[in-house]
Amino acid sequence: MTTRDFIAEPVRIDILAAESCRGAILYGIYDLLTSVGSAWSYLTEGAPTPPMTRVRIVARAKEPFRCISRVPVAPDATLEEADDAEIICLPNFRIGMMTPPKEVLRPEIDWIVERHSAGARLATACSGSALLADAGLLDGQEATAHWSMAEVFEKRYPRVAFCPDRTLTFAGEGDCIVMSGGMASWQDLALYLIARYIGPEHAAKSARFYCVDPKPDGQRHYAAPKRRLQSDDAVIQECQTWLADAYGKRDAIARMISRSGLPRRTFDRRFRAATGYSPKDYVQSLRVEEAKQFLEMDGHSVEAVSEAVGYSDSRAFRRLFKKMTGLSPAEYRRRFSSRGFLSAR
Repeated sequence: MTTRDFIAEPVRIDILAAESCRGAILYGIYDLLTSVGSAWSYLTEGAPTPPMTRVRIVARAKEPFRCISRVPVAPDATLEEADDAEIICLPNFRIGMMTPPKEVLRPEIDWIVERHSAGARLATACSGSALLADAGLLDGQEATAHWSMAEVFEKRYPRVAFCPDRTLTFAGEGDCIVMSGGMASWQDLALYLIARYIGPEHAAKSARFYCVDPKPDGQRHYAAPKRRLQSDDAVIQECQTWLADAYGKRDAIARMISRSGLPRRTFDRRFRAATGYSPKDYVQSLRVEEAKQFLEMDGHSVEAVSEAVGYSDSRAFRRLFKKMTGLSPAEYRRRFSSRGFLSAR
C-alpha cells in the first residue's frame, strides 16, 4: 500500500478494543482517522468530501461494554467478522508486570497475528505494543510505548530493544509496524498513518484542523524514575524509605551506606539488584524528579531549585537535568509550569 493522491476506495482501518483499553486514546484515534479530508473540506468549503477512510471498532463480541474510566464502547464488528483491514490500530491496554497480555487477551492477540500474516499493517499507541511483543512480532526489533512500560519490556521481552525516548518507532519489513510512545502520542501515530497511506497534505490539514503539534523530541521529559515493583531485600527497602526524604543531603549516598551497615561493594551490588539503579543514578533520578515538581510550581529560581535538591553547583545541575529529561530547567518550566499551561490556553 502506498501514499495515494486520490482515494478511489477508502483506506480500511480497524481499531481493536477491549475492557482494558482507555477510551480517550481509542476514540481519539477513531475520530482523527475518520475525519481525514472531510473535516478540512467542511471547514474551508462548507461541505464534507467523500470519506477517505473506513474506520471500525473491533472487539471480541459486538455487545456494548465499558472500558477504563467507564467509557462506553459499541463495537462495529467482531474479531471473526473483521478480516479485510489494511491497517490495524491498537490503543493502549492496561498491562501489569504480573499478568502477561496473553492471559487476558489471547483471542485478540491471535487475531492480530492472523491479520498481520494476511498483510495488514500494525499501528500501536502507548502500551499497545506489548501485545505485539507478547506475540513475538517484535523479537530482534526496536519498540516504544509509554515510559512506564520500560520495566515490563526489560523483564518480559528481553529480545526487544525498548526505546522510551522515541515518539515513533518502526519494525518489520518495510516498516509495516509503527509504534507510538506516551499517552498523547497517538496523535503523532494517526498523523503518520494519514501521511503515509493517504498523503502528507492530508496529514498537514488534519494537524491544522485539530491544532496538533507533532513532537519530534520523545518523552524523556515526562518520565518519572523507574521503580522495582517489589524487593525482598529489607535493608535496601529501608534505605529507599529513608532516601525518599533525605535525597537532598549532600552526602546522601554515604549516609545510606552507613545506615545499611554493609561494605560499599556489597551495598552497591545489592542496591542495583533491588532497584535496577546504581546508588548514584538512583539519587540523581530522585533529585531530578523533585526538581521537576519545584519547576512546575514556579516561583523558584533554578539556583534555588538546584540547592533544594542537593546541588550547590547550579551549572552541574543544569547539565544533569538536560541529560536526563532532554530539556533545560528553564525549558521545562516554560512547558510544564502552571503559568506556562495557562498562557498556552
